[in-house]
Amino acid sequence: MTTLYLAWQDHKSRQWFPVGQLDADQSVQPTIYEFSYISGVEDARKAAHFFPIVGFPELQERYQSDDLFPLFRNRVMNASRPDRPEYLRRLGLDENADEVTELAMSSGLKHTDNFLVFPPLIAGREGRFTYRCMVHGLRHRERQAILRTESLQPGEVLNLYPQTDSPSATLAIMVSTADGLHIGWLPRYLVDDLQQDGGWIVDDARAVVVQVNLDAPLSHRLLVDFTGKLPPGFRMEDLPKYQPIAPEASYPTNKSSGRNAETV
Repeated sequence: MTTLYLAWQDHKSRQWFPVGQLDADQSVQPTIYEFSYISGVEDARKAAHFFPIVGFPELQERYQSDDLFPLFRNRVMNASRPDRPEYLRRLGLDENADEVTELAMSSGLKHTDNFLVFPPLIAGREGRFTYRCMVHGLRHRERQAILRTESLQPGEVLNLYPQTDSPSATLAIMVSTADGLHIGWLPRYLVDDLQQDGGWIVDDARAVVVQVNLDAPLSHRLLVDFTGKLPPGFRMEDLPKYQPIAPEASYPTNKSSGRNAETV
């Protein structure tokens, strides 16, 4: 089972809220997809008047399909496009990557809505983790920072620092080169879950350059492995905001084409 989370951004506050969970059971053919809302949707409703998503009108339901739901499928590049292999290469994937793997790396951002998709951060037994992602916010940095990324090499270690003067109420983590040049930030939707009482809970945190995509938009310029160690027993997926609202189904479920997903 592969799990991805759906996050929604409030236009006014720019805050990201995790609101849903997509599960893909690839052990069967065809793959069975299930979408359910998670408790973070209640935070989004209270803080920013979030409304249920078209196609998933009931917060208390689980939706199943043997096709990837349109909300997610529309965030995947069409397999017939000749530039798809190059697009996948920029994401650090091979040309045979499936739709769910592509979504996990691309985030599925679109200009037409406020959603993105991301995988959970999963730590090993001792709390150590590696999380692959794009460095965010490069387009907001000065030209010197953008030019500096062009000389970065795979394996180069980048430093991570909490931003003490962040305009947001939540913590921001800056990504800087070894010589101290601030080039971007870790994804905000990820960082929000790695703080406690306003402090950063990750030890031995760093980012390692995976690849630099000079021919890509700045949003996909710099791919890194974010590594570190979490406190004993900490699991992102155990946080209250990530718990499904709908109860587990205890009986066989129906499937649909994905145009009109069946509820469980």
